[in-house]
Amino acid sequence: MKRVLIAEDDPDTAAAIGATLEEHLSVSTTQVTNGALVLDQITADPPDLLILDINLPGLNGVDVFDLIRANRSLKDVPILFLTATPDRARRAFAGGEARDIMRKPFAADDLVGRVEKLLARAEKVA
Repeated sequence: MKRVLIAEDDPDTAAAIGATLEEHLSVSTTQVTNGALVLDQITADPPDLLILDINLPGLNGVDVFDLIRANRSLKDVPILFLTATPDRARRAFAGGEARDIMRKPFAADDLVGRVEKLLARAEKVA
């Protein structure tokens, strides 16, 4: 079973993302609510996919992204930015390293489709 880490500051939104993915895909999800917890979790047990919000307390999503990409053992973890500020995400990640950027609020079937594609692409690379 694939593992998805959800970094979202709103617990209700994180729970909704997790429930949607677990209902439609063969994945398990873990949710964290701030950037420092993302780094702790991803370092201890790298997921198959990280869903990352830009507006996180502590370390924001841009900082988390930069720190992950600087770590050789984590730099290949696929990341889906799920954010209310997709333009900010596109500017911050103009280098093309972000796998996908999606706007909140989101349609459940769109989220499921994107996650499915990212997991399949990561599996082919591995």
